[in-house]
Amino acid sequence: MKRLLRFLHYSPTTAGFTIVELIIAMVVTSIMITLAGYGLTTMLRANQQSGSEISRRANLNRALDFMADEVRMARTITVPTSTDVPSQSCGPTTGVMTLVMPDSSRIVYYVHEINGCSGNLWTATTIRRRVVGGADTLLVDALTAPSAMPSGCTATTQTLRGTNGFYACLDSANTQLVTLFLYGRLTDARGNTTGTYPVSGQASARSF
Repeated sequence: MKRLLRFLHYSPTTAGFTIVELIIAMVVTSIMITLAGYGLTTMLRANQQSGSEISRRANLNRALDFMADEVRMARTITVPTSTDVPSQSCGPTTGVMTLVMPDSSRIVYYVHEINGCSGNLWTATTIRRRVVGGADTLLVDALTAPSAMPSGCTATTQTLRGTNGFYACLDSANTQLVTLFLYGRLTDARGNTTGTYPVSGQASARSF
């Protein structure tokens, strides 16, 4: 009988959770989910930015290697003439160097500034390669002017040609040698500029 009375008078005052406890648990859970989501988003953006920078560096190095290979196949390297560099429908063009090949054909490298061009698929300044009498093709885009001009092109016979991220040091006393400079614009996942990536190299014509 005493056990039955104790059972009937039992009140489960400590069973379950109160409303306040549930609200606190929900707030803590929401904060943890928000922090986890922010961390995941930050990590994905960092990975995307890293991938973009790796791709940009690879494109610049590939463009430099391509130009160096063509220089090695050339007979001489000269300053472009006014007729070597074509005009574009939008944006100015600047001749950087002309390669005279063994068969006397000419390959012209020039800068095309497209910052003010609407509806353009390319980014910022571009390098174009033109075979005189043939095709005019784009080599690399997203170039940017460096904070300081390339150094080492100061001899009286040397001329630094180029603008906005593509430069060539030409030497009138040695028309078989050129030093090339490229400056690429690095961006984050939102397209904001994060820095400049420079690449440079020296190449010499070997087809005399």
